Amino acid sequence: MKVSTLTLALAMGPGSLYAAESLETIVVTATGYPTAIDDALASMEVITAEEIQRSAAADIGDLLKFHSGLEIGRNGGPGQATSLFIRGTESDHNLVMIDGVPINSGSVGSAALQHIDPQNIERIEIYKGPRSTLWGSGAIGGVINIITRKAMGDTLGYGGSLEGGGDATWRGNARLSHAAANHRLSAAVSYQKTDGFPPLTSSSIDRGYDNTSFDLAAGFDAGIHRFSASHWQSQGNNEYLDFFGTPLDQDFLNSRSSLGWETAFNEQWISILELAHVRDHIDQKQSDNSVHTDRTELSWRNNLAFSGQDQVLLGIKASNERVTANGGFSPYAADTDFIEAWGQYDLNRTNHHAIAGIRYLDHNDAGEHFTWSLNYGYNFGDRTRAWISAATAFRVPSANERFGFGGNPDLEPEESTSYELGLKHRISGGHALSASIYRNDIDNMIQWVLVTPPWSGYNQNVAEVRIDGLELGYSFSGEALSLQLGGNWQNPEDRSTGEHLLRRAEHSFNARINYILDNWSFGGNLLYSGERRDFSGITLDSYTLVNFNASYQLNRNWQVYAKLENAFDKDYQLAYGYNTQGRAGFLGIRFSQ
Repeated sequence: MKVSTLTLALAMGPGSLYAAESLETIVVTATGYPTAIDDALASMEVITAEEIQRSAAADIGDLLKFHSGLEIGRNGGPGQATSLFIRGTESDHNLVMIDGVPINSGSVGSAALQHIDPQNIERIEIYKGPRSTLWGSGAIGGVINIITRKAMGDTLGYGGSLEGGGDATWRGNARLSHAAANHRLSAAVSYQKTDGFPPLTSSSIDRGYDNTSFDLAAGFDAGIHRFSASHWQSQGNNEYLDFFGTPLDQDFLNSRSSLGWETAFNEQWISILELAHVRDHIDQKQSDNSVHTDRTELSWRNNLAFSGQDQVLLGIKASNERVTANGGFSPYAADTDFIEAWGQYDLNRTNHHAIAGIRYLDHNDAGEHFTWSLNYGYNFGDRTRAWISAATAFRVPSANERFGFGGNPDLEPEESTSYELGLKHRISGGHALSASIYRNDIDNMIQWVLVTPPWSGYNQNVAEVRIDGLELGYSFSGEALSLQLGGNWQNPEDRSTGEHLLRRAEHSFNARINYILDNWSFGGNLLYSGERRDFSGITLDSYTLVNFNASYQLNRNWQVYAKLENAFDKDYQLAYGYNTQGRAGFLGIRFSQ
């Protein structure tokens, strides 16, 4: 499916809708501009607004874990440290974006998923596989693009919800938007608070959490120009227990702000200039310890259309990242500049489709680096598509790895080379099948190496990892029933030791179902995860997790709903020594205009 350049403009602008709804699912994370998901030449999934509303998820991690190839590690309940493993890669090998702007922390390299409230999110695009040529450092395992709600149509919209449930949990949100021919305004705020439960299995001390999030966006059109501004922010307090079980708490702040100027010079050329600022701040309450990331980036992207079929994407970005760590074992202050440039060619010829890309990075500490990608797909009729891809990706060492405890400023970027063969087949009557085989080789993996016992050592590029995997999927979409099934087998192996990577299961299975009966809606999620290795030679047991949800539409505007998390009260662990949520119920009411 080809999209007009006007639609490209609407999608690529920082203040616009990053993905438009249509009869086909449209995504932007695969190419940087709107593409039908079947034309993405990659393994992709989309979490819709309806799925987000039905879920009992308190954060993004609870949503992602019910999708194939995605695993979560968590040190306790809401607000606790959370890791995401995409197809067996490390938690800092996935790039997390808010409306197309990366929000990964400069200190640890990963994003604070536990602080991203789903209540104000329109949709989430999941790209499984490397995408450094398009999005830069950290996109070795995949990309998570979180798209916030924006004003739509020529109308005034508003709504909100309120729910309460287990562990003295309260969640609420409100939103307001207005769109007209030449302007767009939207505002949304959400709040959640819980008394939580004991994070450590060895403790009986509950640890609470509160989070206030808001999203503001505005846009104005003037002829061929589109101007936009947006700000997303999440802040609050997280209580936790340290290694010895001592109660502590910290304040957090995560934000993403941007100003954009988009110009459609003609039907073939769209130019976008964007200035963005990202913050990731943690401040300890019991001491002066803190870790702050502040990153500013200026990017210029150009989309060029040729021959009505082919498209070229050219971009350049200059960034400054400041990371300060006060207190602790190794305080530091790092100020880093880097420049990136990239290009992509998208070619369509009847049943053939190819996308080729290249990216260049010039980093103060990591030096110069090139990556490339090549995706090719072929249509076997109208219902079957096969694709093959090969790509390299990289991750620049984090500030902690370069300057923190055991820091080594001479570290080289972690590098990967990945291959994938995929197939999608649509059966009549709303049925669809998918399958993919993948391999990801990662070199220069950074590990802390002991030099002089017991504590003297430093970070080095020493490890090598190979991840082989098979992913299968089935979906059905009917008038009343929707069903998605997915399974993943993987072998994430540390080739330097021959051992399985920690906290990653060899096999997993997930199912999501929803059924509509008149004004009623009934649904549920199921996740099975196999055994996983953890630290100190511990093996975590396999587990099966089931969530249920139901709602009733009172009238056009009002809906009541109920959710049941961990319906069978399964006792399981995502990290050794840490508790997970037991059975918990939630009741709520929602208004939408």
